Amino acid sequence: MIRFDQVSKRFANGQEGLRQVSFQIAAGEMSFVTGHSGAGKTTLIKLLAVLERPTQGQIEVAGVALAAARRRAIAAHRRRLGLVFQDYRLLADLTVFENVALPLHIVGFAADAVGKRVRAALHQVGLHAVEDRLPATLSGGEQQRVGIARAIVHKPALIVADEPTGNLDPQLASEIMQLFVTLAASGTTVLVASHDLHLIQRMKKRVLVLDKGALIDDFRPGVGR
Repeated sequence: MIRFDQVSKRFANGQEGLRQVSFQIAAGEMSFVTGHSGAGKTTLIKLLAVLERPTQGQIEVAGVALAAARRRAIAAHRRRLGLVFQDYRLLADLTVFENVALPLHIVGFAADAVGKRVRAALHQVGLHAVEDRLPATLSGGEQQRVGIARAIVHKPALIVADEPTGNLDPQLASEIMQLFVTLAASGTTVLVASHDLHLIQRMKKRVLVLDKGALIDDFRPGVGR
């Protein structure tokens, strides 16, 4: 599903976001990317979403080369991608239903299909009873679940989450991670960027470790080192 081949990213100010990073992630695999602040986690995610372009190297997602992709190919790629953020990024004046429906309206889904997909996504994250409420009336954990529902409503092949539990207490963080496990078990590829090492260790999934932009470890539980 994901292939990075000797990917580097140097910003205009000379800072190196990534340095010759190579790895592959299989379809349906759940993995973590971790490292201290500034290690390159967010740069990696921006490259996957084509919010940034690599300075060198190749990136493929589902066989599509992203480094030189043009506008139409980028739009198609983003429709196959679900993004989850630390700060939820919900629109305050829209209801839960309307927030989750937004990606479907953008790509032109029919109204009846929107209703079915939104309610299915909300049911999947356990929020089918709050579709008419505004985000401000929800807890942080509930808002993050809305963000996940919005990310999965168009049934993406790949979900990428940037510090999705950073604003949550340990119990809620664990619940959110279990949601990602469930999604991966259904065949969706999930990549989570997180600095929460204790939580990552409990999940017992593959962990890519970044340091100063370089991939320094690729830990796979149960695989001999």
